[in-house]
Amino acid sequence: MRVSVTKVPGHVRNSGLRQNAVLKSMDTDSRRKKFGRQTYGSLVIFMGLAVSQWILVCLVESGRRIFRDFEVICSATFVLAGLCFTVFCFNQGVRNHRVYSWVVAFVIVELEIFSMYVLAARTWVPDLLAFFFFCTLLMIVALVVGCHLSFSMDLTRYIAPLFILSFVLAMMSTYFLLAHLFLPKLMPYAYLTFELGLTFVMTSMIMLHAQTINGDRYIQMRLKDFILAALLVFHEFLLTYALTFYWQIHYSYFTSADFFWMSTSTPNTRGTTPEYPEYGDYDKNTSDDDWSPKNETDYDWLLDNWDTIAAESLVK
Repeated sequence: MRVSVTKVPGHVRNSGLRQNAVLKSMDTDSRRKKFGRQTYGSLVIFMGLAVSQWILVCLVESGRRIFRDFEVICSATFVLAGLCFTVFCFNQGVRNHRVYSWVVAFVIVELEIFSMYVLAARTWVPDLLAFFFFCTLLMIVALVVGCHLSFSMDLTRYIAPLFILSFVLAMMSTYFLLAHLFLPKLMPYAYLTFELGLTFVMTSMIMLHAQTINGDRYIQMRLKDFILAALLVFHEFLLTYALTFYWQIHYSYFTSADFFWMSTSTPNTRGTTPEYPEYGDYDKNTSDDDWSPKNETDYDWLLDNWDTIAAESLVK
């Protein structure tokens, strides 16, 4: 029995292969776009949770008094959040699980947000929102620029030089931070240099992750790791924003004097730490000199006494 084999022309076979490649590319592009929407949607949720809780801490006076003294607790939660985030990054099984990945992600985000309470309790809502807006705008610009850089500026191919540059900037920033602490003449210029150096490092990292999320460069993020991608960008934003609390607490550029007069937490128009945390403890905290009787007159009582005695002696 003979079986006839029909030969397919070469141009038809090549056309079918090209069509399959186009369909596969379109499917990959659609999944990559969905991955981007999931990543940035999760990032918006994390940032919304953060700013809403920080605003509540600023507005509620009892919260300001309580969380202002949480230096040790907030520092411990920050360290714990860093450990949890490290485990999440290196444990692929947790990242691939639909439920556990979200649970661990929200635990990490809440720990990071709570660790900032001690700083949010020392600032005011106008400054908190203003600097949050500036940092968000900087992050958006970095994401857009990173996605639209030319392929000759593929940051994913130059991770080693980028790491070296980041290390040098971090080292220089550390020096200026120490100069800020021990050389008062350089304040606040030393801190500004320190902040600009770390902000540049975080901005470059955001641009790098924007390219890996977009998926059209040498290195791509896995399509299942949108929570990890959102957490990476959120932590870079968080570090950039945390550096601004120095200006919020010490200078209050965006908080007017009228806002301080409407507040009952501090009598100081440019300070965010109340002089007396309890409202009714002024009598208990003031010194005894404030309540001691004072004679402010310049009248010489001793001279007047001698004149009276002399006059009486002349009359006699």
